[in-house]
Amino acid sequence: MANQERILQDIEVLRRITEPCACGTQRPSYTPEYRRAVDYVKGRMEEFGLKTREDNAGNLYGVLAGSQEDAPKILSGSHLDSVKCSGAYDGIAGVLCALEAARMVAESGRPLRHPLEVMGTIGEEGTRFGQALIGSQLVEGSWGEAQLDAFRGLEDGLTLREAMQAYGLPGSTKGVCRRNEQVKAFVELHDEQGPILENEGVSIGVVENIVAISWMHIKVKGLASHPGTIPMSMRHDACVGACKLICAATDYAREHYDGEATVTAGKLEVFPGNTNCIPSQCKFTIDIRTCNGDYRDDLVRFIQEKKARVEEECRVSIEVCEGMRQSPTALNPKVQQCIEEACKKLGYSWRRMNSGAGHDAMIFARIWPAAMVFVQSHNGLTHHPDEYVPPKELAKGADVLYETFRLLDAQPDE
Repeated sequence: MANQERILQDIEVLRRITEPCACGTQRPSYTPEYRRAVDYVKGRMEEFGLKTREDNAGNLYGVLAGSQEDAPKILSGSHLDSVKCSGAYDGIAGVLCALEAARMVAESGRPLRHPLEVMGTIGEEGTRFGQALIGSQLVEGSWGEAQLDAFRGLEDGLTLREAMQAYGLPGSTKGVCRRNEQVKAFVELHDEQGPILENEGVSIGVVENIVAISWMHIKVKGLASHPGTIPMSMRHDACVGACKLICAATDYAREHYDGEATVTAGKLEVFPGNTNCIPSQCKFTIDIRTCNGDYRDDLVRFIQEKKARVEEECRVSIEVCEGMRQSPTALNPKVQQCIEEACKKLGYSWRRMNSGAGHDAMIFARIWPAAMVFVQSHNGLTHHPDEYVPPKELAKGADVLYETFRLLDAQPDE
């Protein structure tokens, strides 16, 4: 069975590897703090006989050899970067529980036939460059050299290539894409990031689908002026226009798709940002998520339609750009069945569910059989310093990964 103390030790070490921040853990990709985290995990991998490497994108691999060297690989892991002022489990739990399962294989004296690779991806969160799932999309092959120059840091202005080079990488995608490799399965463990498992007293979620995601980048342009001399009916207030569009989109989603889709305005910037000045510009984002692509398309349509009405009503101009668009992803039924069989063997409660968050598994599902294991999130908190997974639930997750690897290993290769 999994050693929960070993997992917790690694969680606590990584929790303390952070940039200075107001609260929690903050570890963006390609930073000195990210390098310290990678070096720590790499060292822990090597302690248990995993052969480590980093690709040119900064993705970390630890390989536990199988008895049949040329057999298709089993991969498992998640991401090592974090959002600002976050908790210590999002992504990290998936890497460390996969590492614990690999330790269990090594300690069992019964090697798998297939090589087992523990993976720590880079750039999953998208906080530094405004683009999520960077490491996995470079591995999957949808992105390549062009994106290294196209993506720029939101705060420092560095291109992705420049950030890679400053981090100590060559600034190239050579050797990163693994599209043509033989892979038995990719299994990602993650905290649920929601309250369902805990509320129902269920330990394991077997994920069937991952949501479609659209990130809308919206700029409202008005006219700055003195707040006390311009009548309300004559203003060109960019912030009012932004708020009207945000509220309209939120109300529409709640009215038509409550429980099926979400709309979130998570970032808003007002210029010039003075108390005594009517805003001349307001930039904000809208995050749309749903497992139904038609619902997502309707929400995007509504925002575009409502934009014209707000422009007229508030005497402003509005630019709408869809910065990221991911389709809903159905995960592999055969690998899901292995996860369920593992739960049955262990006597752990489980349920089928969808993921309302995006994950590396949705990218790898394009090229490999992929599935996900969810473990409980206390109070559903995530992207928050108080994010928490009970130690016994982490250990259960590692146990399920271990048994899933055994079941996958026993299946004939196609």
